[in-house]
Amino acid sequence: MSKPSTSSTDGALEAQVYSKDYWDLVFEQLSKRTLFKIGLVVLAFLYGSAIYAPFLANDRPFVIESVDLRAFRSASGSLSAVTTGMGSLIKQSDEDYTERLRSAGTLGKEGVPQDRTGALQQERQAAANRLETLRLYLPADGEPSPEAPDAQGPRAGLDTYEGLVVEGLAAFDAGDSETALAKITEAKKLARGFRRALTIWDPADPDSTGLRLIGSKSHPLTEALSGKEVFFMLFWFLVLAWPAWNRLMNKNVLAGDRERIRQWRRRKSLGVVLLSLLGSVAWVNSPFYGGGSAFDTAPYKGALASGDMWLTPAGQPMQAEQADTVVWAPVAFGSAETRSDAEVNFRPPTWRANAEIDADGRYVRGARAEAAGETDATGYEVPAVPVQIKPGEPGVNHPLRRIAGTDELGRDLFTRILWGGRVSLMVGILSAVLLTVLGVVIGSIAGYFGGRVDVFIMRAIEIIQSLPAFFLILMAMAFTDPKVVPPIFAIIFVIALIRWTGTARLVRGEFMRLREQEFVLAARSLGFSDARTIFRHVLPNAMSPVLVSAAFSVAAGILTESAISFLGFGTRPPEASWGALVNESRNPQFWWIQVFPGVLIFITVTCYNLVGDAVRDALDPKMKL
Repeated sequence: MSKPSTSSTDGALEAQVYSKDYWDLVFEQLSKRTLFKIGLVVLAFLYGSAIYAPFLANDRPFVIESVDLRAFRSASGSLSAVTTGMGSLIKQSDEDYTERLRSAGTLGKEGVPQDRTGALQQERQAAANRLETLRLYLPADGEPSPEAPDAQGPRAGLDTYEGLVVEGLAAFDAGDSETALAKITEAKKLARGFRRALTIWDPADPDSTGLRLIGSKSHPLTEALSGKEVFFMLFWFLVLAWPAWNRLMNKNVLAGDRERIRQWRRRKSLGVVLLSLLGSVAWVNSPFYGGGSAFDTAPYKGALASGDMWLTPAGQPMQAEQADTVVWAPVAFGSAETRSDAEVNFRPPTWRANAEIDADGRYVRGARAEAAGETDATGYEVPAVPVQIKPGEPGVNHPLRRIAGTDELGRDLFTRILWGGRVSLMVGILSAVLLTVLGVVIGSIAGYFGGRVDVFIMRAIEIIQSLPAFFLILMAMAFTDPKVVPPIFAIIFVIALIRWTGTARLVRGEFMRLREQEFVLAARSLGFSDARTIFRHVLPNAMSPVLVSAAFSVAAGILTESAISFLGFGTRPPEASWGALVNESRNPQFWWIQVFPGVLIFITVTCYNLVGDAVRDALDPKMKL
């Protein structure tokens, strides 16, 4: 008798022969729940905004074509000092160098070369960095003039300098210190001449003379992305695009075969993780990777405002007028960017009328306007400071300039909420994963073996549960050195180590129910090891309550982190989390500090509870009738 076809070409026949498995029924139940879908969409939006925060709010531009005048001047001016340092090291003996380190208190310090060879290599790298900067912006050498046919152009002079340094250090490595010193001395003379030869044309004075530097193109925002950030960006993109590529794969690759589709579920999940990991590794090893620096303050806006950086098309010489060759993020403020003008000390959201500031830096209306001109007990009147509009920023009173206001230091609260969501959401996920793993392993051992093992584990669980969990977490955080263990990881580990007991008891109960089932007895009779029986045969059938517990654990982790940060034991500035942001002010006059991050905490926890309730109901066998 021939086997009925399960091909998708015959929908009616497929419906007759295809039997839904457990997870088909679970997904079918979840698809019927509106609150589950709303909660999932909101969580996807929150996680997406946190993961892609660098693209949404950043003081680094996506792309910029410019000349960095400050970097060029610094490189040309300090090249002579670097070369002098090389000569000084060559003149010294090894004993003199060691004594110099001892006198400076840097002997044995990490990051400080402990011998002359290492110090010379460090100086050589410093010189190479300066040469790279100079060559980046220097124009090509022109034809030599008839009056000075042997005169070198700037680029040729840099090549000569580099050759002398290489020859000098090679002679030092060969033990010929005399030749090495002569080469370095000659290179030092050239470096001193660069100060005059590399005079820059001043775009503020079109009649001035000097070199017209060439613009260079860079991508500061993407260069600052770390490998971890790229991993999560790729991972979240693949997760959000799952409905599209999963449908195409099921139709074109798996030919609609429901059994093959069922078998490929784990492979697809593993493929998403592997593709994200490969993309992250490829990024770190690509020439576009710049090292990653999430919370530092970028210099681009300040340099453009002060004229230390001049917008110039790539490959073109500087002109008197700056070009429009920069693209900023939608919110051009950094997470650690402070202000020293009128936006310091809690400016309200600029879409509110009481946030208006005049040209002198004073509030036009509201309580701030009424307090203007008042003096303190000593008679001192705080002067007004006009708001400085930097490149990429909206106008001083534009409704979208400060969507969520500023904090005490003038940092943009909307930007800090986006970046702080990374911390709060990560704590919730990672603490839930860690405590679930601990609870599953310990609970499965207790439920499977029973007897004395079960008694010992349960007494330990009861002892841990008898302790006040929150105060235990606070005590652990108070005695954790933030220099040794970053606060964010300390919070994750402490939450997991204290709150795994609930998951362990759930798993223990499921294992005690399942361990006498026929399939478990069959596994034992076939001689399977205890580990294989536990994790291959029993655990998959006990995962329903574990998944529900994990969903609620994420919400509990976010609340715990928020409470810890609110009390001052969480992240350290300039990093932020939603709980730490709420703690930045308790003055009701500055309501936006508490309201915006507080509402996000409430929404996130509520959505996780909605998802957890829906998953619990969907996993209930009575709901599938």
